[in-house]
Order: sequence, then structure tokens, then C-alpha cells
Amino acid sequence: MRKTFVAFLFVALTVVFASVAFAADKPVIEDPLIVTTCGQSPGAVMVKMSSMQAGFKAEHNNNLTAADIKGKGYKTLIVTSGTSMKGMGAAGTNVDKEIARVQELMEAAKAEGMLVIGAHVEGMARRTDQSDQASIDAVLSNADAVLATVDSDSDGYFTKYAEEHNIPIIKVKDALGIGQGLKN
Repeated sequence: MRKTFVAFLFVALTVVFASVAFAADKPVIEDPLIVTTCGQSPGAVMVKMSSMQAGFKAEHNNNLTAADIKGKGYKTLIVTSGTSMKGMGAAGTNVDKEIARVQELMEAAKAEGMLVIGAHVEGMARRTDQSDQASIDAVLSNADAVLATVDSDSDGYFTKYAEEHNIPIIKVKDALGIGQGLKN
């Protein structure tokens, strides 16, 4: 009886761990990609450039809206987080408007059947204040997967978030490795 219980327990735990591992597997990244920012920082440009170097068809638009993606055939939306006060000032926006824009955009992308990746690729320099954290929280809350550089995740914040929400994380060494990280 005890051996049967142990065998049953082993099988049950194997099934549980296999389903967890499967759910958090890295998604297949399909192009064309469209990249935007939540906070007008230059991370979206970095993601686009590195993705193109890796062979992806990629575009970026810092003011992308839900209407801009409807019926356009994009397969993956990547939203970078972290804010630039200078960038938001130049664009005539603020973090609250940015969050409202990307939340509507991310919901529209999911309605279009797109994969939505929440990214943080500019290191700890974009994790310094409440605006950065608000941007990060908004982007992660709607993401199917997380993309982070090693520096951005140096305290394990993004890894822990991905584990707690059972979503995959793609970690890359630095901004230059983003494209290959998405491809592998």
C-alpha cells in the first residue's frame, strides 16, 4: 500500500512539474514585430534594431495606438517599460497617459491574436522612481511573456514576477543580444 502511494505521489508530482514547465516555456516569436514604449524611453528603438539584426521584420512607433495595429497583420507586440521625463516632455505626454495608451494597445493586440511581450532592456537606470515602476507594472500586467536584460533583472525582479505569474521570461545579456534572444 505504501509503495502504491509513493508511486502515485511521484506520478502526480511529475505531472504537476511538467505542466508548470510547459506553461512557462519560451513562446515562439513570429514576425512582423511592432515595438513601442511605455514612457518614451529609447528602449523600443533598441529592441527594433537588435531584432532586425537578427532577421526579424520589425517596426517601432513610440505613439502606437490600438487603432494602428487593427488588421495590420502584426504577430508580436513588444512594449518596453521604464520612463524618460525628457522623452515624455518632448512627446507632450506623461506616465498616466502612457499607461492608458499601452493598456488599451495591449488589450487590442490580444484581441488580434498577437503575442504580447513586456520588456525592460535599459537596466537599473530605468528603475529609479515611481514613474518607472508604474510603467513596469502596467506593461507586465498585460504581458504573455517577459523580456529583460541581465542588468534590468540584476535583483531578480523580472524573474520572480515571471515565476509568480507562470509566464516565460527571455533574459538576454544586453541590448545587443535582444534579437538573438528572441530568435533562440
